[in-house]
Amino acid sequence: MIKIIDKIITGFFVITLGILWYSTRYFIKPNQYKIIIYDVLGNQIDMDGIRTNFNTPKVENNYILEYQNRFSHYNFSMATEMPVIKKIGY
Repeated sequence: MIKIIDKIITGFFVITLGILWYSTRYFIKPNQYKIIIYDVLGNQIDMDGIRTNFNTPKVENNYILEYQNRFSHYNFSMATEMPVIKKIGY
């Protein structure tokens, strides 16, 4: 009876740790956020005097709202830059 309970507890911990390892293995947080500007025709453009690189999405959204009020004839969108992932030979 003790051997069966020991195997059940060991199996439970192995499955739990496996699920935790697999779920956190592929979690990647973006490290840069960028504002992309489009003109009336839908072409991507660069404007002088506008900040486009940010570290947090909340600040970037606030800047997008401000730029949309200031420059109503342009469209602004958010883009993220993901870091490159290198696998360790699995």
